[in-house]
Amino acid sequence: MSTHSLVLPRLPVLSWAYLLERRKSPLPSIMEAKYRLPTTSGRAAIALALRATGCQAGDRILVPTYHCPTMVAPIVALGGKPVFYPTGPHGEALLDQLPAELLDGARAAIVPHYFGLPQPLSRIRALCDAQGIALIEDCAHAFFGLCEGQPVGSWGDYAIASLTKFFPVTEGGCLVSHRHPLTSPALSLARRPSSASLRVLADALELSVQHGRLAGLNSLLNPLFDAKRRLNRAVSTHTPSIPEDPLAAAILRAHADFSPEALPFSRIAAAARMLVRAGGSARTVRLRQTNYAGLAERLAGLRGARPLQRSCGGNAAPYVFPLWVDSPDEVYQKLRQSGVPVFRWDERWPATPDLPGDSGKKWSHHVFQIGCHQDLSATNLDWIAETLKTLIDGTV
Repeated sequence: MSTHSLVLPRLPVLSWAYLLERRKSPLPSIMEAKYRLPTTSGRAAIALALRATGCQAGDRILVPTYHCPTMVAPIVALGGKPVFYPTGPHGEALLDQLPAELLDGARAAIVPHYFGLPQPLSRIRALCDAQGIALIEDCAHAFFGLCEGQPVGSWGDYAIASLTKFFPVTEGGCLVSHRHPLTSPALSLARRPSSASLRVLADALELSVQHGRLAGLNSLLNPLFDAKRRLNRAVSTHTPSIPEDPLAAAILRAHADFSPEALPFSRIAAAARMLVRAGGSARTVRLRQTNYAGLAERLAGLRGARPLQRSCGGNAAPYVFPLWVDSPDEVYQKLRQSGVPVFRWDERWPATPDLPGDSGKKWSHHVFQIGCHQDLSATNLDWIAETLKTLIDGTV
């Protein structure tokens, strides 16, 4: 492993390559749904999907045990009651293992395609239809793909997605539906000032310049962004007191983040929509598939870790490469400090229960999500693999 850390982008960044390749991928995206509503984020889309289902105070919303807390926060903020279902060993939703009294009368179920690897949903769709449960298909990791021959996002009554995970923008999500118009007054969004677009554009340019992706502009813009960062560091902010109890703190944050005047209920910045439309999707899909396969090949010999799925196949544009690590606590922070683009959902909603036959708790501890997005080069992948081998197995 090299003696210095590479600074790799954790998510896609704006580049000439993105702007110049305009071809569309043959793999469908969720934006091909009949009804579409751009949002400020994926979590905003979840909140709006819940509104679209008519979620009322006390309504049960089914969510997986393997999750980021931002999946649960909108439920709590809107007065719903999260009910957790087990996650299977392959990431499948084990809704049918919940007691009948929890399924009966549930308002909605949120079912994700983890890591951008589409999960079969025909069984889940049938169960939701039989129980009268609205299916919210969580495509935050799966903007592109086919699921049992259908486009991702088409199985749910509603589907949500995140733009920031697949495009060079710092805000953006979407709520879509193949079944229901998104014209309810509950889905009306507040206008944003033009300054929001300027900020989004400036943030995208800043990240791009930091990673040297705009040859010819990097040297011109970098001094401006250096000055901006110095100014931001000089500005002090007041941090409100947070309750010590983890659940109370999570509930407080949820209500603050999803108050009626908060960003989730505002329109997406126009600049974010412009940047998403500025590039083609063929490069994004092709390079994510290539990078996933590249990491699978490079990490095949690891002794202390293994991929959850060795191939993403041709029907997926993966968000990350999921790696099971046998002794995660010994290496996770070292990996983050090294510069490897790695995530872990080790922080779950505080009230998440331990359920029989559930893989969610183990995954939150052992599964590392390794970046494989389109703005990582083959050289970057070599370095990532070298670093993982060194820190996990103690060898190169």
